[in-house]
Amino acid sequence: MIDSESPWRVTQRNSNWPSYAYKTSVSEWKTLLARAKGGDPEAEWEVADRYADGCKDKRGKIIVRRSPTKAAQWFRKAAEHGSSPAQNNLGILLGNGNGVRKNVEEALFWLRKAFHTGDHPYVAQNIAITYRENGDLKTAVKWFRKSADGGDGDAMIQLGIHHYWGKGVRKNPKAAVHCFRMATKTRDISEWGRDDAFFFLGIAYSEGRGVRASIPAARRLFKRANIDGDHLAAGRMLLQLQLARSGVTG
Repeated sequence: MIDSESPWRVTQRNSNWPSYAYKTSVSEWKTLLARAKGGDPEAEWEVADRYADGCKDKRGKIIVRRSPTKAAQWFRKAAEHGSSPAQNNLGILLGNGNGVRKNVEEALFWLRKAFHTGDHPYVAQNIAITYRENGDLKTAVKWFRKSADGGDGDAMIQLGIHHYWGKGVRKNPKAAVHCFRMATKTRDISEWGRDDAFFFLGIAYSEGRGVRASIPAARRLFKRANIDGDHLAAGRMLLQLQLARSGVTG
């Protein structure tokens, strides 16, 4: 269920972010676009974001069609004018090759600039992910730690994963369990991230690594992770435990 070579994959989900979530009128869009063309960094960022997500009016008519290419162009303008959120977004697009040719070196340049320009701990996690996706696990761990030290609960989970499986850092299940526990308690964490924290705690209890093995505790944690019925990995672990309890082998 968990690939030991890239155990973080289990935390990755398909993005169901709604498209065309922005609502505006034609006149409001024209005003915003005029401000952006005049070099207003905030307006440039807003134009980029509307091209990224799309925009409709109140009646549902499309005002701005989604365009990753145009989004990247406007994020670049805003980034060059000092917008740290735009620098972060541009770095992500360059790292993924979304709407622009993939360029990891430039992606890291903009992400680092965003990190030093703004006060956004999540940027450190984006830097970490970029390094990890390109095979530099040791540097990835360094940046996950920076983000976690800044209070980012999602980064704490990723740091715990690296400790648990020894990826880019010496294997240390106890340190991993500490990260997972901290993530369940922090306020600065996504809803699905908190579910992941409970899930990995369940893995630790089911395997008896970093904590004393306890299948009942593991079962409770998997149930908590899957409380909304949308954590597939936790659901599968619950099914495996139920089958094992019934004496059924797969």
